[in-house]
Amino acid sequence: MAGVVEAASALAPLREELHCLPGPQGFDGAPTWTLHDPANNRFFRIGWQEFEILARWAVGQTEAIAQAVNRETTLHIDADQVGEFAQFLLNHNLLRLSGDAGLQRLRQQVAMRKQSWAQWLLHNYLFFKIPLLKPDALLAWLYPRLAWIYSGQFAVLLMGCALLAGFLLSRQWERFLATFPHFFNWSGLAQYFLALMLAKTLHEFGHALTAHRYGCRVPTMGVAFMVMYPMLYTDASETWKLSSRRQRVAIAGAGIAAELGLAVFAALAWNFLADGPLRSGVFLLATSTWIMTLAINLSPFMRFDGYYLLGDWLGIENLQPRAFAYNRWHLRRLLFGLEQAPPESLPKRWQWFFIGYAWCTWLYRFFLFLGIALLVYHFFFKLLGLLMMAVEVGWFILRPIWSELAVWRNLGFDAWIKPQSRITLLLLIVGIAVLVVPWQGHVLAPALIKAERYAEIYLPTAARLDTWQVKTGQAVKSGELLAQLSSRELDFQARNSALEGQLVEWQLAYQGLEQNLNQRRQVLLKELESAGAKQAGFRHQQTQLTIQAPFDGVALDLNQQAQVGQWLKEGEALLIVADPGSQLIEAYVAEEDLQAVGQADSAVFYPDQPGMSPISCRVERIDQGGAARVPAMLASMHGGAIAARFDAQQQAVPESAVYRIILRPEAESQNLPHFPGERRGSVRLDTPASGLLRRFVRQVTTVLVRESGF
Repeated sequence: MAGVVEAASALAPLREELHCLPGPQGFDGAPTWTLHDPANNRFFRIGWQEFEILARWAVGQTEAIAQAVNRETTLHIDADQVGEFAQFLLNHNLLRLSGDAGLQRLRQQVAMRKQSWAQWLLHNYLFFKIPLLKPDALLAWLYPRLAWIYSGQFAVLLMGCALLAGFLLSRQWERFLATFPHFFNWSGLAQYFLALMLAKTLHEFGHALTAHRYGCRVPTMGVAFMVMYPMLYTDASETWKLSSRRQRVAIAGAGIAAELGLAVFAALAWNFLADGPLRSGVFLLATSTWIMTLAINLSPFMRFDGYYLLGDWLGIENLQPRAFAYNRWHLRRLLFGLEQAPPESLPKRWQWFFIGYAWCTWLYRFFLFLGIALLVYHFFFKLLGLLMMAVEVGWFILRPIWSELAVWRNLGFDAWIKPQSRITLLLLIVGIAVLVVPWQGHVLAPALIKAERYAEIYLPTAARLDTWQVKTGQAVKSGELLAQLSSRELDFQARNSALEGQLVEWQLAYQGLEQNLNQRRQVLLKELESAGAKQAGFRHQQTQLTIQAPFDGVALDLNQQAQVGQWLKEGEALLIVADPGSQLIEAYVAEEDLQAVGQADSAVFYPDQPGMSPISCRVERIDQGGAARVPAMLASMHGGAIAARFDAQQQAVPESAVYRIILRPEAESQNLPHFPGERRGSVRLDTPASGLLRRFVRQVTTVLVRESGF
């Protein structure tokens, strides 16, 4: 019986313990049946044709079964279709084999299932289960005592508690939210894990108890590890026996419903508990646990509750493999014009649903598994983290892509000469050309142009403005008086410190006459030194109240609010002095563009200000280290192109590494009109042309070199 079943061969009998149960109506309205293998606790959904074949299996011959089905029903099948179904039963060990052929078949299956230690480690590292409990006896004891939670009265009670809890929390919402910061410690972390364990245990018992309610056996409950992350699980595979869609939806949603019910009672209890560990625990049950459950379990793109809820609600079993198979067929038909029959016949609206669902799931899994790979890499030490990240990316992302590419390679010559294949090849060639051909020969960088000598003058201390000698746009000479300020408090402190110094000097002068003064000589010397330092500091502050031009230039951006006779606060901006005769450009480039910028042979600055012409410039200097801060004018908070955030000193700190480049306008650009202050723009640096693929490889290499220190 090993090998493909021939059309005219005798068929092995079915195993006696198999059960064929009525199944739910298919999403296309066709009747279905469920074939149950109790020894392996496996279920197989079959259609009308397969059911009619099974009903006549005792005939024993493929040709005879096909004739009987055609004679007694409206179906029309041939012996090959019976043989294909027989092969399916054989592959899943649903036939009773005997003799040497049966023994050989079992030996082949055992040999095929043997794995090397590396394969075993790979599969068990990614996912494995540890059964902890056979709950049927416990469920049989619990259900009569908890059956009331499925009643309408309990639903009304739960709804009333939810409304009451919402009303009470609305009256002290800020106090309720203020509970959250108390968990940022070891005690709070322990409370969180205890609350999470309670919620997840209740979640799994919700599935198990509801399955028991509808007559399904629950073989095991335990913990499953997905990429070393523990999750509780319940084996509810017997729900396949149920023909009622409503019952299956109830079982799939029971875990989420149990956690939501727990959250309602926890939110209500929070209002009546005193501050302490118990109140903190119910706060967690009322907030974070069920929110995380909804965020993770309701996703239809992973095989959690949301996936089974969607499948049961639509009446589609095995949604993901069926959608994947149909979308792969559709993709091959679209790209290569293949005329193969689809995996299954679907109505038009279900075709697009399967295709859309498959693409959404693939994209969701791509970013999810990529994120898990990065998380695994950073969680372990670098060598092990790098290896585990490679396993994650290779197994979950690259392996499915490689498998599909292998199918494309084996399509044959006829498939590649079709019009669709030619278009696909043309698009592929264009895509490769875009990636490989060096067509991008410039780098754009956010920049600003400013005077090379540029001074912003701020008031060093609170003072009174006595004279204001300058106007906006006025040319000033180095050392020229710009403003004079005065501070009576500063004058008083300077005089007071001078008197303190004179007093200490008098005490030192007469220390020989007074015995107690002689004993304090060292103390007096320290006091004299301190008084002198204070006096010098106050005098320096007094000199700073005379504002002079630091160099030859133009006075800009005068403080229009400052008036003679007015008191100004410390740190208030007075004016800017800039030398417009010498300008420079300050640009910032990303780390991946740094190497190309070093080879730039020309550059042009494009001001954002309308009416200003582009300025030809040359690279003068590239900083070796990344910029710790960037000008506020170029930061994203002020509309600039550099993603940044404010630090404690309200300075703009870049979110990713950027490097400063200093450029100087060419000689022919020096006749530009002067402008006040700084002006934002962008610099185009002409670099050697490179393709996108080369840039990507260079960026990946940079990251690998940066992360290669073990």
